[in-house]
Amino acid sequence: MRIDPNSQSPEPVQPDSVQDPKNPASQKAEQDANAAGGVQVQLSTSAGQVAALTLQALNAPAVRTDRVDALRQAVRNGDYNATNEQVAAAMYSDMSASGANE
Repeated sequence: MRIDPNSQSPEPVQPDSVQDPKNPASQKAEQDANAAGGVQVQLSTSAGQVAALTLQALNAPAVRTDRVDALRQAVRNGDYNATNEQVAAAMYSDMSASGANE
């Protein structure tokens, strides 16, 4: 196959643009791009939502003091009754998560 450096592309190359799918002008641009054999790209807001949730999780406190205080109070009052099986399951789960049972 031989490439001719003097050949021109059939259509001038246009810069990429982001189109709003709710905008009638964007729909017209999409139809024009599809008719010309172009490619239409739409970006979703999912990446922004994931980034916002990640930031929210990173800023959350490592210890939920309200739950710790409530549990501490229940233990003091004698209202907290965990079975041996629940204690063993919690210990096993904690060890498994930290990799201590290797």
